[in-house]
Amino acid sequence: MKINLIFFLPTFIFGGAGNSIYRLCSKLNKKKYNIYIISIGKCYFRKKLQKHCRKIFELKTSRTLFSIFMLRNIVFNIYRKFPQKTIFISNQHYANIISLLSLRGLKFVKIILVDRIDIIELKRYYTFLKFLKNIIIYYLCALSYRYADAVVSNSKSAKNDLQKLCKTKVININPPSLLKLRTRNKKNISKKKFQILTVGGLVKAKGVDTIIKAFKYIKFKNVSLIIIGEGNERKNLSLLIDKLKLKKKVFLIGWVNNTEKFYSESDLFLHASHQEGFPNSIVEAINYNLPVIATSCKGGTKEILLNGKGGDLFPVNSHKILTEKINKFFNNMRPLNKKLALARKNIQKYSIDANLYKYNKLFSKV
Repeated sequence: MKINLIFFLPTFIFGGAGNSIYRLCSKLNKKKYNIYIISIGKCYFRKKLQKHCRKIFELKTSRTLFSIFMLRNIVFNIYRKFPQKTIFISNQHYANIISLLSLRGLKFVKIILVDRIDIIELKRYYTFLKFLKNIIIYYLCALSYRYADAVVSNSKSAKNDLQKLCKTKVININPPSLLKLRTRNKKNISKKKFQILTVGGLVKAKGVDTIIKAFKYIKFKNVSLIIIGEGNERKNLSLLIDKLKLKKKVFLIGWVNNTEKFYSESDLFLHASHQEGFPNSIVEAINYNLPVIATSCKGGTKEILLNGKGGDLFPVNSHKILTEKINKFFNNMRPLNKKLALARKNIQKYSIDANLYKYNKLFSKV
């Protein structure tokens, strides 16, 4: 008998969590699972996911909180149509709390919570209101997570914090990565010109402003910065680029369906997040043989870069230190490329086949 798998992600955009769910769904055995997707608002992976899912639900609400009754109704109707083992997989702490509230009392549903950042990092704040909001979420997670049938972290760091927080066993399964070790294609690019790349959502927590500020002060003239991603900080970042007079060298590309061209034609990858779960973009950069400089934020970054042995690390929000590291790289590329060789060996454990095995085992046990 098939198992109903229901994946819930509040914002199904082109990003880490969305990519992870898509990759997992594309590899799961359709003879074994009925797969459903629930997104709040537009699911930007609809075209890609349709051939792998029975149905995609796009909830017409702007707030995760308002989805409580909708979620319960959808899950109940799926089970009524296919009365068999049903597993609900929720992603991100806001959605996880709502899922537990929504599905409370439905004994036929097994709930798996996936947390993609270190819960302890919720205590970071930019304003007092943000701090207050995060503290409330922190304690709601502490109270509610223990009622889940399974809790999954996507980094070892997150696993340790989650176990302390919710007093329950936490399983570490890294997001599935499509690994096929590649070499960069620099045939059509002048050796006198270099390209730096960063990929991720244009939101405050990704620290893209730090990268732009650092780029302003690098010593080398024939270097361009490519920024792939979309988000609510795009306008502010565009204004920053204008203010620093970098329009001819820094380019906001937006989201692209195929990033292969950008990875293969770049010389250096930057990642400046304030907090992270498991940054797939870093794994992809290493997969394309790109040396990496990233923040030493808590989460999966240091795990991927072997605590600095597989790439260079710098403190969060430290654009001056980042500038120094970029200059150092272009002066002598050998040390960072040497670290890259170690990182390439390390990322093999994040392959989609390795993580698919872990998820199949979890789905059968829960």
